[in-house]
Formats: sequence, structure tokens, C-alpha cells
Amino acid sequence: MLEFAKSGPFTLGVEMELQVIDRDSGELSARAEQFLDGWTGPQRVRAELFQSMLELNTTVCQTAADAERCLRATAVPLLARSRELGVRFISSGTHPTARYQDRQVFPAERYYGLVERNQWIARKLLIFGLHVHIGMPDPETCIAVQNELLHDLGLLLAISTSSPFSQGEATGLASSRITAFEAMPTGGTPALVADWSEFSTLVDALMRSGAITSMKDLWWDIRPSPRFGTLEIRVCDGLPTIRETCAVVALSQALARRAGARIEAGDGRSFPPAWRIRENKWRASRHGMEADLVTGDDGTTVGCRAWLGTTLDELESGGYFTGSASYLPDLRRFVDGAPTSAVRQRRVFERTQDFDAVTLALADEFEADVLGVSRLTESAHRG
Repeated sequence: MLEFAKSGPFTLGVEMELQVIDRDSGELSARAEQFLDGWTGPQRVRAELFQSMLELNTTVCQTAADAERCLRATAVPLLARSRELGVRFISSGTHPTARYQDRQVFPAERYYGLVERNQWIARKLLIFGLHVHIGMPDPETCIAVQNELLHDLGLLLAISTSSPFSQGEATGLASSRITAFEAMPTGGTPALVADWSEFSTLVDALMRSGAITSMKDLWWDIRPSPRFGTLEIRVCDGLPTIRETCAVVALSQALARRAGARIEAGDGRSFPPAWRIRENKWRASRHGMEADLVTGDDGTTVGCRAWLGTTLDELESGGYFTGSASYLPDLRRFVDGAPTSAVRQRRVFERTQDFDAVTLALADEFEADVLGVSRLTESAHRG
């Protein structure tokens, strides 16, 4: 049976996938290797599949606020280094105009192997997401929490939608990124398993058959990560700012804590029917926060914003936002109609009819968040 590492229950690890763009043209720039060669900041920046990507990650954190501080401590010198190289960063599920045919794979054996195995499907993975690791006390709880959170994945995707454009086209989707994984034989909606034994048996069969070579080849929307002793939520698009990112992280952690409490009380739910998982994923990817999500096996639906409001009320009253209550106002703004990144990007394009303006707005949004908060912090320290 698969071994499961020890980790602090409901601790956090956060991974943001950033796009490296040329400062003048706004196009993706294959400068990741050069960037890393001269990087002297915190060692929480690493390469990803393409040379125009960088991953920004955290140490093990107790709360979303800790994760935000960790990400910002890296992002400030990151921006300084970017100015030296003539690049900028954006964080969203896709780049509005970049063509996958023009991308260069980062020179690493794993990435070359991924492309060799999956060919055109892997070369098209020019997408960028948010990954949230949540510490689990044991492997059985990990599977039980995963099954609980399958009820909530549509909501997490909807609030994070940020990829309405792809290769210079309006896709008509709030998240075009999430659809890319559906072509991967081990991507997208996870296999539904009842317990850790069943999951271990599945992984063993996948390994023996050559379907995967390691757990990293399970590109599921949510998956156990035995090496870290975590449950990894992978369904979310990349979000444009660290603040917005960490609001979704806080929501993810609170949902996991609620799931853990239900399981401990003997009230845990099994996974919903596969059709509901896939239908809610589709509705969230198509409509974002304007979706009506399916909440019952009989086809009952509820508006996404209303569902978020009810969920936040329950999470707050249950004390599941402990240490992260400062993000509740950010999240409640979505209940009250605040636009997701997908909607904000569409509004920029409607106003300008210019995809480059969308890219510029994303870069400005990321930098304003990093520099604005850091300057406020510096002023507070001087005061």
C-alpha cells in the first residue's frame, strides 16, 4: 500500500504558476532559465513545463495569511529581477494571444519525457493554475476529505475563472484552461475511490500498466500527494493578484476543515455521482460565478453566488476560517456581484478591442498588488 508522509493537519502549501512576458510586446518570453540562473532571492521559485513559465511557491504555512506573506516576500525581489531582464509577470489561466506552437520546453528530463509521451496534447498545455496543498492527518482522512470536496470543486473553479481568451480568440468560456486537461488520459476529473486501499490499488495498476510513471502524472483536479502528506486542489485557474489568490486559498482551507470535522463526527459524505461533478465543472468553466450549479442528485440547482453566500455563512459560524477571517470581506464581494478575473478581462477587451490591452491590464494588476501592499508595509514599519 502507498506510504503517506506525515504533515500538520490542514496546514497549507501554495503554488502559483506565473507567465513571463516581454516588457515591450506583452508576448510570452522564454526567459525562465536565464531568470533562474541569476536568481538570488528566496529559493521558492522554480521552472515549469515551458520556458515562459515560473512557479512561485510557499513554505508550509498555517493560514492563508501566512501564505500571503510568504508569496509577497518572494514576489517583491521577483519584480526587481524582472526589470533587469526586461520582462513582466501575469497570473491568469491563459495568455490572451500566445500560441502553443511557439513555446520552448524547459530543458529538464521530466518535461522532455512528458512531451515525448503525450506529444501534441502536452505541447498544448500552455495553461497556468493555482495549486493548494492541504495537510492531512492520515491517508484515510485524505481520501474522505477529497470525496467531500468533490461537491465543492465547481464553486472553487467558478470563483477563480480567469481564462476567457486563448490564442487570440474569445472562447466563450470563463475558464478555457480547465478544458485542456480533459484530453490527458490521466487528467481532469479524478477517479472515484472509497478509501486509501482502493486508491493504492489503482495507483499500483496505473504504474504497472505504464499509464503513469509517478504520482506527478495524475493531473487530476484534486488528488492525494503522498510524498507531502497532503491533498492537492488543482482545479483553480491562476488568479491575477496574490491577495485574490490567498482569498481562494483561505476558502479552500476552510472547506477542507469543514470536511474534516464532518468526517470526525461520522457525517462525511461520499463522492457525488460522476455526472454531477462533470456537469458542475462544465457550468463553472462556461459561466463562472453566473453559473447555476447542481446540488442534488434529482437535478436541483442553485446560483453560484447564492451557494457561496450560504457556504461562507456556514464556514464562518463553524469557525473554519480561524486565522484567515480577514479574507471573508474579499470573498463576500463575490456574493454581492464582484466580477471574477474572466469578467474583468472581457470588460477590458470590450472597451479596447485589443488583446494586448488585456495582457497589459493583467500585468498592471499583478504589480499593483505586489508593490502597493509592499509599500504600505514599508510605510507602516517606518511609522
